[in-house]
Amino acid sequence: MNTSISAAQTRVCSRRTFLKGLLFGAAGAVAVSATPGSPLAAVKNDASPLPGPGSIFAPRRQDLERHWRQKLARFRLS
Repeated sequence: MNTSISAAQTRVCSRRTFLKGLLFGAAGAVAVSATPGSPLAAVKNDASPLPGPGSIFAPRRQDLERHWRQKLARFRLS
């Protein structure tokens, strides 16, 4: 029984060859996905922009008015 590996089989089974192919494959996938108009490109979010220049964490004017109306309503003597 001959257990020696030929040069062609060594090249196909080489860890270095496998990792090199994996690296080139990953780089190619990134390049294709980054290309505009590619079917693999990320889908852009078409969400509407924020209504104003303020922070998203700042309360809206309507919320502030409703809060103070409710707070002042507690003091009414009805």
